[in-house]
This record gives sequence, C-alpha cells and structure tokens, in this order.
Amino acid sequence: MHRAIFTLLFFFVQLIIKSPMFRGSRIDASYGAMVMAIGIFLIGVAPQFDIPFVITAYVVDFSLFATWLFLIASFMGAAFKGVFRKRYLMHPVQSFAVGTWVAATSILCLVLYHQYPFSQKILFTVALLNTGLWAFYLFLCIKSYKVIFSAKYYERIHGIVFLSTVSTQSLIIVFNTLFDHPLLPYISLVAIFIGLTLYFINFALMMIRLRSFQQHQLSDGWKNTNCIVHGAMSITGLASITSGAIPPSVIFLMWIWAAALFVIIEGIELWRLAARLNKYTLNEAIGRYHVSQWARNFTFGTFYIFTLTIDLSRYHSALLHIQHIVVESGVHVLISLLLIETFLFFKDVMPWQESLEHVVQKRRAS
Repeated sequence: MHRAIFTLLFFFVQLIIKSPMFRGSRIDASYGAMVMAIGIFLIGVAPQFDIPFVITAYVVDFSLFATWLFLIASFMGAAFKGVFRKRYLMHPVQSFAVGTWVAATSILCLVLYHQYPFSQKILFTVALLNTGLWAFYLFLCIKSYKVIFSAKYYERIHGIVFLSTVSTQSLIIVFNTLFDHPLLPYISLVAIFIGLTLYFINFALMMIRLRSFQQHQLSDGWKNTNCIVHGAMSITGLASITSGAIPPSVIFLMWIWAAALFVIIEGIELWRLAARLNKYTLNEAIGRYHVSQWARNFTFGTFYIFTLTIDLSRYHSALLHIQHIVVESGVHVLISLLLIETFLFFKDVMPWQESLEHVVQKRRAS
C-alpha cells in the first residue's frame, strides 16, 4: 500500500516538474491562487469524505507543499537575478497578485495544521514570516493605489485588487486557528477593519471601471478575477466568525452582501460564457487554461465554507432553506470545478501541448 502511494506521488511530482510551466523561465505571480484553491477544497470539502489519511497526507498535502516551495524558490530566484521588481511590482494593478503569496501561505498553514497539529509551532513561525510579507504587500498596495488614483488608471481595474482584502483576512483566520491570546480579538478587529477598508476602496474602483464597460467587451474584457469581489467578502465573514471579533448581526450582513454579489457576478459569468460560445469554437471559448481561473475555485470554496459555518437559525426560514441548498449542492459544484480546472491545467502544461501547438503553427504557416 505504502509503496503504491509513494510510486503515485513520485509520478505526480515528476509530471509536474517536467511540465513546460515548471521548466519555463518565468512563473506568474498569480500561481499562488492554485495553492489557495486546492487548499480551500481540502479544508472545506475533503473532510466530508472518508478518504484514508495516508493518501491525503502523502499525496495531496505533499504535492501542495512541494508546489508552494517551488513557487517561493522561483520568486526568490527572480530576486537574486535582479528581475523581481520588474516582473512583479511595476504594474500598479497586476502587482496586487502578490497577495496570492500571502493568502496561499496562510491557506497552506491551515491545511497542514488540520492534518498535523503537532506542527503548530513551526506553522506559527511561518505565519509570523507571512505577516512580514503581508506588511510589505500592504505597502505595495498603498503605492499602487496612489498611482491608480493619480494617473486615473481605472480602465485596467479588475477583481485582482481585492486580493489586498483576501490576504489580510487570511492572516486573521490563521492566527485565530493556531493559538489563543487575550489580545487576539482586538488585533483581529483592527485587521478586519483594515481589510474592509481595502475592500470598499477596491469596490469603488470597480464601480468606476464598470461605468465605462461596454457589452461588446464581455467575451474578452470581463476578467476571471472579478469573482474575487464576492470571495473577498466571504473570507472576511470567515475571519469574523473565526476570531469572534465581529457581532453576528454584522456577519449576517456580510453573508447577504457576499450572496447577492455571488448571484450577480456568476450570472454575468454565464452571460460571458454564452457570448464566448457564440464568438469562438468550443475549445477556444472554454477549453483554454489561464492561471486566474483558480480564483473561481477559491471564491466558490470560501462562499461555501462561509455559508456552512454561519448561524442563520435566528433569521427567516427561507434563509435556512437557501443555506441547506448551498451546503448540499456546493460539494458537487466544488468537486466539478476542481476536476475541470485540473484537466485544463494538465491539458495546457503537459509536453504534448507544445507538440500540438507546433503542429498548429506549422499548418497555419503552410
């Protein structure tokens, strides 16, 4: 049994390492979203299934940890080469993607803590280092906001800016999970307020951007990351529940906000899907992989866990019915999304993709 698991693990890691993405010279800053999406699935969905611990521990956890280590090594490599600032920090909007590093580290700490409680002290040290990274990221966000407002850089705004809120609230969840301290609720309250302040700054920027958004731009102009608009509020609600620093009535308003935006934004996503199918072939419309697609898995996961954990018993029975529907159907939706995204990822990064692209280019040339 153990030999079969290690063989599968070795094959999986080799498959990833030999892929073009891992052999390339540049890793997108947003690849932390992959760790976030898979991690939130392990936290919220996997415990509901009777999966042998050894499979989860040796295969999934190790693979997620190995991917995180590789991404960290890639970013450090860019820093040593002197190209880190140019690649990841120069663009006032895309620089918000650095927030995936903070959130991915937080989510990984939560996954490992739930599986290996004895690693609490090590994970607490990692969380402290992650807080330093968050402080750097917050400084970067402030600089980016200044550029965006001064240069009126609104036309490039999309959901990626909400990672400033996601990264902040992810730290609150980690620290309130790893240890207990009398001052922690007060620190959490301040941090949640910072996250909400960033959220509504980002929301204002999105509203300014959408004022000039045209319907004909929907198929190509609407970004995958726009789903983080509701995901950022969902993780804020989770941070509020975990810390106990926010009154239940306020948490309820957060859930209403997240649920309403979930319906609106995912409705627009279905509209965009129809527009792309009308404009492109099936493969070009929905068969292309992009790293930002992991954001949907993450935001669906956070909304699912938020809905699962919030107490709606004091409110109208219709809300309890909605909660039941989300909890019952959400598992199947999250599994389907993870399988689809995993398929698109391997379809895109495996060596055979390079051969196929070479054949297509050759045919076009001829």
